[in-house]
Amino acid sequence: MPKPLLNAGLKIHRLQNQRRIAYSLIERSRTLLKPGSAFTRELHELFRKQGKFGSKDRRLYRELIYTYLRYQPWLESSYANQDAFMDKLICLSAPTDEIQSLYPTLQDRKPLEIPADQRFLSLDRDVADLELLLPPWFSSHTERAPTAKSLLTLVTRPPLWLRIQKDPKEDLLERLKANATPAQAAQIARHPLVPDCIHAPADFPLANHPSFLAGDVEIQDISSQILLHLLKDAPKGHWLDACAGAGGKTLQLANLLKPYGKVTAYDKRSSALRELQSRAKRSGLPNISVLDQRPTTGAYDGVLVDAPCSGSGTWRRHPYLMRQTSEETIFDYAKTQLAILKSYAPLVADGGILVYSTCSLSRHENEAVQEKFLADYPDFRHQPLSPRFGYEDKGRGITVYPEDHNGDGLYVATFRKTN
Repeated sequence: MPKPLLNAGLKIHRLQNQRRIAYSLIERSRTLLKPGSAFTRELHELFRKQGKFGSKDRRLYRELIYTYLRYQPWLESSYANQDAFMDKLICLSAPTDEIQSLYPTLQDRKPLEIPADQRFLSLDRDVADLELLLPPWFSSHTERAPTAKSLLTLVTRPPLWLRIQKDPKEDLLERLKANATPAQAAQIARHPLVPDCIHAPADFPLANHPSFLAGDVEIQDISSQILLHLLKDAPKGHWLDACAGAGGKTLQLANLLKPYGKVTAYDKRSSALRELQSRAKRSGLPNISVLDQRPTTGAYDGVLVDAPCSGSGTWRRHPYLMRQTSEETIFDYAKTQLAILKSYAPLVADGGILVYSTCSLSRHENEAVQEKFLADYPDFRHQPLSPRFGYEDKGRGITVYPEDHNGDGLYVATFRKTN
């Protein structure tokens, strides 16, 4: 008879140990919030040093750390009291299986029947209070004032958005669902408006899925997928993806340019280029070339400048950026973005198109940069974007907000080079 009691005691001891590990990781992650710190890389290193973390452990601790970052202003007052702090944090976290496993350690031992996007109710907070989680300068930077919907979106993790990379077989969705739990499978579906876009839950295990390894699907946020569909004219000819990163838009652009067009890609980060080359090989697309040196000559039919930015459009996915970014950071990025845009303008052929985009929601990185560019380059004129998806370009580009499609936020503007 004593054995079940012993097992229960061991289980509680293990769960309490998980709470202590989580608190320790959060304490160390607080030192990674300096502007410019490579948070995700350093967090990965923290996990690696633990030595015995499995996939469930990483999911648990990442959820707790990211929840802390989302709600940091509301949690600081209780941080010194470890038990009270961890109780609040567990209550605020999305009720994943890993988080729910910690419920027996809560003071009242009761599961929380609160929707994932309203966990703040456990702190007796209101939706309007969520604006207090944002940096105080942020609202003055955006073209759209915060709403209940946008604030609720901010405190939830976005879903996993996929793009069909290769011509899909009829059973693609069924193949994806075959590797999912019933709850995950119920959320896997093609988007009704965005071509080749598939919605999957955030915790869907894609990394080792045969359809992903074969290059049938790629991870690409829905807003990123929308960007190229907002161009007034379909891409054609030879394009340069000047700040290609890991190549999500490169692959999509290469697909759109088939069968006669091609895309050349470059990024100053060697690690991103290696990932891009791997993804390009997996895709089987023959119309992608990757440069290891920044191009200084050429006449491209289109140049895409997806410039480095503050990333405020990705704060729900990367909440550490919300804590790392200052208003001065925004203005520094704006200077860099304008310089990058100007440096690639000479590579646009006469009559060609220059596309400027960021994943920022700040007008100082977006509309202000495009206005300064047009003022300095009279041989370019603003070209309105397509009215697809209900957006209207009034001469200053288009901002896609996270709440619009349950993804990231981004800005895009296009310029035509006159002959």
